[in-house]
Amino acid sequence: MKSRPADLLTWFRIGAAPSIAWVAMEGWRDAFYILLIVSLVSDLVDGPLARRLGQQSAHGARLDTWADGLTLLAGLAGLFMLESELFRPQAGWLLGFLLTYALAAATCLIKFWRLPAYHLYSAKAAALLSGIFVVWLYAFGFSRGLLIGTLFLGMAANLESVLVTLRLRAFRTNMRSLLLVEREDK
Repeated sequence: MKSRPADLLTWFRIGAAPSIAWVAMEGWRDAFYILLIVSLVSDLVDGPLARRLGQQSAHGARLDTWADGLTLLAGLAGLFMLESELFRPQAGWLLGFLLTYALAAATCLIKFWRLPAYHLYSAKAAALLSGIFVVWLYAFGFSRGLLIGTLFLGMAANLESVLVTLRLRAFRTNMRSLLLVEREDK
């Protein structure tokens, strides 16, 4: 099977996640942020690249979901290890985000026996804002407002994912929006 460039970027993110966590454990702040930012940028590129090359697939969407989850876990773990004094006071917001993320995953696992791979517009916006937050944190310092906005948008995207799962009759990838489920689920 021929390698697809977008899938190679996704595999890079899967492979980078343990390295992101490891450099954070070692206390290498610059290496952590550089790896995390490169991983987040590759997430912005893989989907549009797959569409441009006509290589969009359900397999790629599911693979991307795994890469997203691993990057999220490695990034949050690293931020807590390196910036705990900044994030500890925000634990309630972080817990809310993680609980809605887990709820979205559990709802889809229970209904369809797989993780959601919807790539909703709200999730893309939340991912973009999280990347902006990470770059801002590294370059300029902590912004509580930007963090809260990022987590709030992430929670909204997670709850939209739950609602999409509940509305779908059969599992689908790349759903775009809850508002389009009726039209696309035929």
